Amino acid sequence: MDLFKKIDNNLLVVIKDYLGDAYTQNERLQNAIKFVIPPIQTGSDYSTNVAMVFAKALGKKPFDIANELCEEINKLDFVQEASAVNGYINITFKPQIWEQFLASIEEEKEHFGDGDKKEKVLLEFISANPTGPLHVGHCRGAILGLAIAKLMQKAGYDITKEYYINDYGVQIRTLVKSVQFRYEQMFGLHANENMPEGCYPGDYLVDYAKIFAKKYGNKFINQSEEDFYKNFKKEIVNAMMDVIRADLKLLGLEYDSFVSETDIVEQGKIDEAINYLQNKYKEVANENGDTQKLYYIYKGKLDAPVGKSANEEEQEESKYSGEDQTLFRSTLFGDDKDRVVKRPDGTTTYFASDIAYHKYKVDRGYTKLIDIFGADHGGYVKRITSAVDALSEHKANLEVVLCQMVALEKDGQPFKMSKRKGTFVLLRDVAETINVDELKLFMLSKSPDTQMTFDLVKVKEKSKENLVYYIQYAYARSNSVLRNFESKFGYKYEYDPKDLDGFMQAPNKLIKELTVFMAKYPQVILSSAKKHAPNMIVDYLKDFASLFHSIWSADIKLVDTNDEKHTKAMMAFVTCVKTVIKNALETISINAPEKM
Repeated sequence: MDLFKKIDNNLLVVIKDYLGDAYTQNERLQNAIKFVIPPIQTGSDYSTNVAMVFAKALGKKPFDIANELCEEINKLDFVQEASAVNGYINITFKPQIWEQFLASIEEEKEHFGDGDKKEKVLLEFISANPTGPLHVGHCRGAILGLAIAKLMQKAGYDITKEYYINDYGVQIRTLVKSVQFRYEQMFGLHANENMPEGCYPGDYLVDYAKIFAKKYGNKFINQSEEDFYKNFKKEIVNAMMDVIRADLKLLGLEYDSFVSETDIVEQGKIDEAINYLQNKYKEVANENGDTQKLYYIYKGKLDAPVGKSANEEEQEESKYSGEDQTLFRSTLFGDDKDRVVKRPDGTTTYFASDIAYHKYKVDRGYTKLIDIFGADHGGYVKRITSAVDALSEHKANLEVVLCQMVALEKDGQPFKMSKRKGTFVLLRDVAETINVDELKLFMLSKSPDTQMTFDLVKVKEKSKENLVYYIQYAYARSNSVLRNFESKFGYKYEYDPKDLDGFMQAPNKLIKELTVFMAKYPQVILSSAKKHAPNMIVDYLKDFASLFHSIWSADIKLVDTNDEKHTKAMMAFVTCVKTVIKNALETISINAPEKM
């Protein structure tokens, strides 16, 4: 039960009836109404500023409006008392409302906090080039994407997780060339030779070459580089994708859909997308006041980038500055310059492939799209969001979440990763070194745009300073309390909502605070889903765990052998705490340990 949503709806009915036309005719003031949970020391459960917001519109003093509204609010069955304080309306709920709320947690169990049904969403993330195993640098994006997917699903969105296989272009040719070299070495060729310049020297290709050689023998050692590419590109890419899928499964991540860039290219979807945009235009006024049609696709020249750009695509564009190219007019959508889709020789750019891929997303009926990019691709955001805006005629919305890389330390020293040099730490190595749940919670503990340093030693520490341990220990501790009941009373506690009858009549301040905190959970789910911020759930869990751990330093007895009725009420309460912690952990794809 979303307690505050239910209460907000009831309060708004009273407020609308009281305000009449002043409410219905002023959307700005409607949006200014706030319902908040005041500090617990105020003694109130809820507060609203509605009297001050509408004072001018009604031509009355806020205090008078508040007093008149309190008379109506006091008639609601869940209100114990509503009072006017300095123009605010403070509301205290009847104890039974809190007891009913606690009971609803166990009634709904894993569905507690579920949102109403919402639209379809396509979430694309990682989409690493299939040139080898995933390394620890991919961890954060993978964990973030999985958490966002589960979080949005919890909030009611119909989510599809998609992986875009970048299996077309120079890097794939390099991969196949690298495999061919290693394969031929299996039969004595290239003895004592170094890998060709630019190829991938990682040991994982030696392992794959052995499998390849066992399957085909020496049948293909004399093939040309081009023939080998044509014959085995697909097989090699599939083998690399199998490795990537296995790596992702270690994190509990399985995709709903895979889309191949090769298929996008070979099915003619790039030309299809460009031709589609070629017929679209925007009418704008020129300096004479006349309107002119600015087509989204046009032939034109671009100035060379100023300075040395870190973006490979812009570096390539600079080769053709001064020549006519086929451009997408992304400046119509807020970009700082138009972008190349076809070079002077007619070859298409990576951006053109991306336009075609995103058109394919829109064509499948998705109007809400989310991409997770590495922070180093921040400059790419505006052009691709512009393209989606143009492709969908403003009907689809693409949101891009930028994810910072994680700095890796080894023995307290920075450790640089390079797939080409073969000196990188595999995701699977990390997953086998530490508990995957610890890895996930650590990676989700900060906003995606915040830089992090991953330390294998600190993430395994069993102390209050270790956020992972602190949160998971709260869940394990709730189980310990229930086991303690069994040892003291000789039977296992079975939850019964009747045990909560009268529990909230005069609760301890900390018990009330924990109850209010649990009532906030559904709104935290909704807010973090909308913001694509699983770290908000981690923050919630951290604060919740801190409150729960505080019981042991407060004068609260959870198990009292002299008062079985009160103890059973406490066990019902602890069961609710346990359910909410587990629910929140599972919402971001983390298990809750029964013991620690």
